Amino acid sequence: MSPGFDQNFKELVRQRTSIVELVSESIPLIPNGRDFKGICPFHNDHNPSMIVYPERGTWRCWSCSTGGDCFSWVEKYDDVSFFEALKILAEKAHLEVPQMTSRDTHASQSNVIEKTSLFEVMKWAEQQFHSCLLETQEGEAARRYLIEERGYTEETIKQFSLGFHPNDWQWLVNRARGKYAENLLAEARLTFKKEGHTRYSDYFVNRVMFPVRDERKRIVAFGGRILPGSGSENVAKYFNSSESLIFTKSKLLFGLDQARQRIRETETVVVVEGYTDCITAHQFGVTNVVATLGTALTESHVSNLKRLARKVVLVFDGDNAGQQAAERSLAKFISQEVDLRILTLPTGKDPAEFLEEEGADILKQLIDQAPEAWNFKLHVCLNKFGLESIDGQHRILEEMLELLAASPNLTGKVREDIILRKLADRLGLHEAVVRKRLSEVKQKRQPNLNSSFSSNNSHSIPDTFHAPDISQATDITTKDNQLESELLEIIFVYPECVPQIQQHISPANLKNLQLRFLYQLSIDLTEEGILPELNRILDRINDPELKQLVVKIDAHAHEKAIHSKLHSSPMPHEGMPHFLKHSIKNLKWREEQEHHERTKGLRYQKSTNQSLTTDAKELLKQASEYHQKRHKKIT
Repeated sequence: MSPGFDQNFKELVRQRTSIVELVSESIPLIPNGRDFKGICPFHNDHNPSMIVYPERGTWRCWSCSTGGDCFSWVEKYDDVSFFEALKILAEKAHLEVPQMTSRDTHASQSNVIEKTSLFEVMKWAEQQFHSCLLETQEGEAARRYLIEERGYTEETIKQFSLGFHPNDWQWLVNRARGKYAENLLAEARLTFKKEGHTRYSDYFVNRVMFPVRDERKRIVAFGGRILPGSGSENVAKYFNSSESLIFTKSKLLFGLDQARQRIRETETVVVVEGYTDCITAHQFGVTNVVATLGTALTESHVSNLKRLARKVVLVFDGDNAGQQAAERSLAKFISQEVDLRILTLPTGKDPAEFLEEEGADILKQLIDQAPEAWNFKLHVCLNKFGLESIDGQHRILEEMLELLAASPNLTGKVREDIILRKLADRLGLHEAVVRKRLSEVKQKRQPNLNSSFSSNNSHSIPDTFHAPDISQATDITTKDNQLESELLEIIFVYPECVPQIQQHISPANLKNLQLRFLYQLSIDLTEEGILPELNRILDRINDPELKQLVVKIDAHAHEKAIHSKLHSSPMPHEGMPHFLKHSIKNLKWREEQEHHERTKGLRYQKSTNQSLTTDAKELLKQASEYHQKRHKKIT
């Protein structure tokens, strides 16, 4: 149970929350019989593999096995704690969160800055900046810059809610006085304390403001562009909010909230390097464009984009810096299971300049024709070395293989086979020669790869269940786990049967530690006088992976129609459904089989040594009985 919360309140929030309405706020859902299905946002899903079960109040992806209840959805999608998820859902249900109890491990909640408060103050700040730009004399110079120099229309300015912060270090601090605590603005990265000063100052001063939103359109950060001609030439032209509790640069892309629908329609996302390039593209009607936030595109970015689109086109400026940036990006992304394209614009223009001079149609053509990432690199090498000489061919081969070897996630994948085959064909070499050389290049890099692997994977998994190490993932398709998970499926559907099961099966009879833990939890709830229904089980679990396993088992029970099997079978005289009795028998039969295996050595000993102990003779007797039972089971 999550500490500090009344279970009745959690259940009330759950009852007031429609899982279908909640999930459909973030992804489109389509009817699937009595359930709903949609594209899973947590992996590269192109065929709808996530099912929402309104009757059970749960959701599950059948591809990546992610799942849970309404609280789990908000926790995972919004990357928040359980407490924050509860507050979000309670607010949606128009319920007031009760005071936390003394059991709460966080004694002083009044000093904790929570995400919900940060979202609120960021939304307020965005309104202040936007109003300042559009309605005040202070914003006149910024309006002229955006309209006359950047060419933005008033509609575009409102669409992206652009704003302005005046040249006053206390402007936002003063406006927030009496509304928001000073430390809240600091946690939102709107203010800071200058070195040697005791009071807070505004973070963005004399800058045009670009609000940054997450996928749910909530303001999480700002980008600020110094106003041209303001006499501040010695400061950075652009800078972004520092990272905070609600903002991580490597996970967000500017404009994704505006581009999402068009990305889904075209299955293509175009990534540029700046806010203004992105906004200009949208104004010209190229609306599947997003921008990085002052950082290079990361693997996390690409993984998120793969959920929305099959093709990712990286657009770089046509100058030398853009060309070099394009080449640097290749090793990180060439192994990604996505159609990654690289587009460097001609004549040294950036996207905004190119659109103004050439128009949207020409840019769309270039985007459609952009070469695949590996082919882009090959063209660079061809232009650099040429194919006319043996040395040129050799250097092209070496540089291309260095790129492949620098992408360890590519090894053994079909994508690597395709690239090698095409590369051999373009260079006029036997594929076997190219493969052999790649193996040699990888071998030279191996120490570095091993070192990198070790450092990237040296992390410990916390024991969040307060139980033995049960954090490993459970594959419920293995034979042993199938037997045990079927028992949990029955419990989730027919929780009243736990006392009957307990008479025949103890937790120690279950090998899988996760499944054993869930069975023990069901027993504990029963002994407390609580029916171990699905929601009660979920309430007692804090670990997301274990919650996913619970929903996975429940979903399997749903698909296998366990309820019908239990209630349609005749009831024997002891009051136990035949289907449950059969499941218990299978587990007990497994115990006997394993016991039989343990006596094999003694049977061999009998043939070589006639002087057996009484215990050994008893084991052999049991083995004989086992074979008789096995014969009956087979026949």
